Amino acid sequence: MQQIDQNTLECLEGGTQYVLKSPKVLPNASGFLWNKNMLIQANCRGYAIAQFMQPEAGKYVSGPALEAKTFMQPEQPYYAHHPGRFVYVKDNADGSVFSAPYEPVRAELDRFEFIPEPHQITWLSEFNQVRLTLCLRLPTETALECWQVTVEDLSGTDRDLSVYPYFPIGYRSWMNQSGLFEPALNAVVCRSIEPYQKVQDYFKNQSLHELTFLAADSPIEAWETSQQVFEGEGGLHSPSAIQQARLNNSTANYCTPTAVMQFNLNLQAGQAKTINLLFGPAKDQQQISEYTEQFLTQASQSFAHTAEEYKAYLSEGQGVLQIETPDAELDAYVNHWMSRQLFYHGDVNRLTTDPQTRNYLQDNMGMAYIKPKVSRDAFILALSQQHFSGEMPDGVLIKEGAE
Repeated sequence: MQQIDQNTLECLEGGTQYVLKSPKVLPNASGFLWNKNMLIQANCRGYAIAQFMQPEAGKYVSGPALEAKTFMQPEQPYYAHHPGRFVYVKDNADGSVFSAPYEPVRAELDRFEFIPEPHQITWLSEFNQVRLTLCLRLPTETALECWQVTVEDLSGTDRDLSVYPYFPIGYRSWMNQSGLFEPALNAVVCRSIEPYQKVQDYFKNQSLHELTFLAADSPIEAWETSQQVFEGEGGLHSPSAIQQARLNNSTANYCTPTAVMQFNLNLQAGQAKTINLLFGPAKDQQQISEYTEQFLTQASQSFAHTAEEYKAYLSEGQGVLQIETPDAELDAYVNHWMSRQLFYHGDVNRLTTDPQTRNYLQDNMGMAYIKPKVSRDAFILALSQQHFSGEMPDGVLIKEGAE
C-alpha cells in the first residue's frame, strides 16, 4: 500500500475535511455528492461523471465517443477527453495559461489543494501568483451543479486575466446534436436528440431532458460551442481558441458540442472576483430561465442558502455510532463518512428505480442504523415480490410511494 506523507494529505475538522495537496500522488482521489435526483463523482484532477433521474437514470454529459448506457462505474479509467469540469486562466500580459483543477494543461502548480467535505467539494490551484478556487455544491432536490469560480491576485499588482470555464458536453447523439449561446439566459445551451428507430419511441422520448446548459451570473465576453473549433490544432493542452484574444462565438450544428465561456477580469492588486455558474440538464429553455432566476439572482446568498439546506439534508443521515480510538483515521471514517455512504445507498437506492435485489437488501440493512422504518419497509417490499418457489427476482421494482 502506498504511504502518503502527512504534508501531502491532511485530515482536518475532526475528520469531516480532507486536504490532498498534490494532483499526482493520488490522481484518482475523488469525492461524490448526491441529492434525490442526481449523483456526481469528481476527482482531484477535474474529471467528473454524473447522472440524473428522468425518471430513469440518464446522463447530460458524455465522453467523445458513442457510449453504452451503464450504471455509474466507481473505478473507471480516466483519459484526456474524459468528461470533466475545467477552468482555463490566461494572463494577457505574458500569454501564460494554466487550468484548474489540474487537467487539461497540467501546468506545474505552485499550490494545489483538493478538499472533499460531506456537503461540498473544493479545488484550489495557484499558478504565477494567481489563485483559482472552484467549489461545487448541489441543491437538495434539483438536478443541478452549483459552481463558484473565484479568481484572486496574489502578486500585489494589477492583473489582466481571461478566464474560460470549459464544461465539455461530449458526443450525445448520432441523430442530432447542437450548441449555441442564448443571450436572454446568459447561457450556453446544447441540445441532443435521443436517437430512435421506432415511431413509438419518438413520442416516448418527448419527456426526456435533452438540453444541457451552462449559465453564469456575470456578463460574458465571448463563447464557444464547437468542440473542434475550441481545440483547433492545439488540443486540450493548449486550445487554439484560447490563444486568440477572443473566442469565436461559433454555433455547433450536427457536430460535438461543448460549453465554453470567456470572462475578462481586470483585477486590482490583491483583488478577488467570483463567477457563479449553473450546469446541468433541462427540459426546455423555460426551465433554464426558472433555474437562473432561482439560483443566480443574488447568487452568493442563494448558493450559501443551498449549502445550508444540503447540510440539513445530510444531517438526516447522521449515524448512531460514534467512536473514539487511538486511530484518528478510523474515527473519522466511522463517525462521519461511513454513515454518509449508508445514507446515500439507502435514501436513493443508488439512483435506480429497479435496484438489484441483493444490493437493495444490503443497502437497506445499513439504514437500520439511521432510519429503521426505511429498512423495515424495504424488507417488506422485497419479500412481497418474492416468487412462490422462494426465488427472489433479479431486481426490486420500487413502487410509487414506496420508501
